[in-house]
Amino acid sequence: MRRFGMLLLAIAVLGWALPYNVDPIDAPNVTGVSANPGAPAWDRVNIDSVGNIRSLLGSQGKSIAVSNGGEAIAVFYGAKTGNQNNPMIAKVAYSLNGGATWTKYGPFSGNARRMYNDVAGTPNFHVNPGELWFCFQTTTLGYTDCQMQIMIEENLPSSPSFSVPIVPPNAAAPNTYPWEPSVVVLPDNPATVVATGWDYLSAGDGYAYAWISTDGGYTYSDTINMGFIPTNGACGALAAGTGGYLIYAYLDTVGYSGTTPIWGPYYIESTDGGYNWSTRTPITGMPWNAASLYWWHEFDAIVVNDEPWVIFNDIGTGGTGGPHVGKASGSPGSWTWSIWNMDVYGADSHWVADTLYYCAPSQYPNLSYDPVSGMVLASSKYNIYIGDNVTWATHNGAHLGGMWTLNNGSTWTIAQPLSTAQTGTIVWGDWTGEATADHMVNSAGHVRHYSLWQHEDQATEEGILYFESEVIGTWPGGIQETSNNLVSLYRFSVTPTVASNICRASFTMPAAGNVALKVFDVSGRLVQHVFSGQAAGAQEININTSQLSNGAYFVVLETEQGNVAQKVITMR
Repeated sequence: MRRFGMLLLAIAVLGWALPYNVDPIDAPNVTGVSANPGAPAWDRVNIDSVGNIRSLLGSQGKSIAVSNGGEAIAVFYGAKTGNQNNPMIAKVAYSLNGGATWTKYGPFSGNARRMYNDVAGTPNFHVNPGELWFCFQTTTLGYTDCQMQIMIEENLPSSPSFSVPIVPPNAAAPNTYPWEPSVVVLPDNPATVVATGWDYLSAGDGYAYAWISTDGGYTYSDTINMGFIPTNGACGALAAGTGGYLIYAYLDTVGYSGTTPIWGPYYIESTDGGYNWSTRTPITGMPWNAASLYWWHEFDAIVVNDEPWVIFNDIGTGGTGGPHVGKASGSPGSWTWSIWNMDVYGADSHWVADTLYYCAPSQYPNLSYDPVSGMVLASSKYNIYIGDNVTWATHNGAHLGGMWTLNNGSTWTIAQPLSTAQTGTIVWGDWTGEATADHMVNSAGHVRHYSLWQHEDQATEEGILYFESEVIGTWPGGIQETSNNLVSLYRFSVTPTVASNICRASFTMPAAGNVALKVFDVSGRLVQHVFSGQAAGAQEININTSQLSNGAYFVVLETEQGNVAQKVITMR
């Protein structure tokens, strides 16, 4: 039984010592945290008018990419055309000031009835040219001319120069009908880009296909067969780790109720950058039953420290359908899954003015990751009810909520509300949707999420695309240079300590194990992910500092025993 009283307490969670209203709920290892009712929220910023909610919800990919510092944000969407039959046209919007103002570019396509889209970028896309990729599928009314295209940002967002959209081989009708495409860049090899699409509709063959580029997205391999997906399933959320690891989470036939198929969560994976894919494997522990209903916009996937996380939402099973978060432990081909239900761990209540509202996770689940604190955020659209948990409060509407963990799911904390209930700004009686970026930004210990919201007038299929962002939590202190037994154990050193264009990290592994080498600025913001993977014995790794501004940084060796850091000054 959930308890709904609001107790005003001052809490400290890992150094978070701000006053919050705390609402304990009856689930193990959960701390319910609601923002101070009087605290101001980040205002939603209107990006553009859009023609259909599929401008945001049309793909398992992300419509938003955020640079490591949070200054540069890229959004790919379907702008309004005024054509009721083909209401969307591909456009890109950039913000270079954290989302306060936006500049729009395009269109990059003709009018389309469906324009499912995805954007992927390296963490340094606001510094390095040619490190943003926009993938989209366009189909006009009738659905007979489907094609998938990929466009490259060849310059910096401050001076954009877009490539001519590229159609990978056989990525267009009548060869394939690649619906709901996704695109990823391999984090340890930015020249390798992988795109996927599902050969859908009556003219398609029902298989998922991959295309691989090894030259930064200018040329692609021919179709690579990933496996069959039933027509009533849904294509996959694609995510990438290091060493060529990819996971594709999707829906397939779990069982039958009589002769009626029941759909549930599956995945396939690749360990060679997408050239070969495993056989389909169910995500064990995810619930399913005869009432289960999963739609194409009800799942997401990310890879954290080379372990996959997924989130699936069963909108047909009321009250207990989720979203469910899954985290894998082990290795490809032999994962063990831990599962958490946001209906249990993520429900909360909070005050808006003088009214107590109950907040429950609803639809459009997303996963995000902060590499500095290690936070994983599971978010979704939340519905707001008046305190009786029955009356839908349409006049205050829905908002983005969620829950986060700093320890791989051992404990969860409610991150709610990430956006506050609003009156009059958005007509919540119409269809609404949201999507968060793959990763959050940590600046001086402040972890901020970045999200898109869209609402649609169902009568006209027109709406507004909004951006919003808020700090989830604060962990002051940043990173300090370490001097402890771990430094001696791993013989960790970085030379020279005053570097112009390059420095070298040296360490010795007493036994084979997983390590990561990263560079942070003095505020604790990750600026360079140099290496992660298995290592044994003596190691020397070069670090390119030529693109870092002059100043102080910390080179951090992350090990299974703990982390060690050494300060480096860049000066040119």
